[in-house]
Amino acid sequence: MDYQGQKLSENLFYYIIILFGSIGWIYGYFLQDFTYVFYSWSVGVAISVVLCVPDWPFFNKHPIKWLESIPDRSEESDSEEEETKKKK
Repeated sequence: MDYQGQKLSENLFYYIIILFGSIGWIYGYFLQDFTYVFYSWSVGVAISVVLCVPDWPFFNKHPIKWLESIPDRSEESDSEEEETKKKK
């Protein structure tokens, strides 16, 4: 998952939780029953976990381009020693 995919995943999580929580709160307020709030919030959590936890392909639209690796100094010193031995 790239950095923009992480941001998208986090925003989806927040919006889904807030949406389902607020709908459940309004519904539970009119019915005067808190269990509807909890059930609605639980459904929102379940949906957001299914959408946000796995690494879906739409989270990888902007892959990170890494720099080329730099060779180790120990490898360079070994190759220099071999060259000096070949010259002798």
